[in-house]
Amino acid sequence: MSDEKVTLKVQIGGVSVEVSGSSEYAENKLDELIQKYGPSRSTSQSAHASISTNATGKPSSPSEFIKKISPKNQSEKAIVLAYYLEKVKGMDKFTTADLTAVGRNAKQPKFTNISDTVAKQVQQGLLMGAGDTESGRAYVLTTTGEEYVENLINSKHE
Repeated sequence: MSDEKVTLKVQIGGVSVEVSGSSEYAENKLDELIQKYGPSRSTSQSAHASISTNATGKPSSPSEFIKKISPKNQSEKAIVLAYYLEKVKGMDKFTTADLTAVGRNAKQPKFTNISDTVAKQVQQGLLMGAGDTESGRAYVLTTTGEEYVENLINSKHE
């Protein structure tokens, strides 16, 4: 199988890398490039760890999570809640109904039009579709969306 030719493409932030060759070569070269040039995840991982748990080490409530980040508008609130659902609650995908429910649990003002907000975030590359569920279209955060929220988190901890 190591003679099988593959092409691996990876985009991290604004950097794209494409490696072609045998699967073993491509995987090794890609790992080497990511280690050498990839972003340091330690800052965002530590910020994520500190903001996703409270003083007792238990997961933050959605209300605590929102309060720590202080989103400025509905769009930021939606992407922060999406991050909460994925990273703190461990959901692999979510719907607009899930975002509305977690917003309500966080005692936040109701979204004016969550479907429109999510559609705009899909256009911006912060979210992407993840198929359909019983309760509607499902979404996931993109890497860009994760980085966007991690930047919000880091800016609150500087």
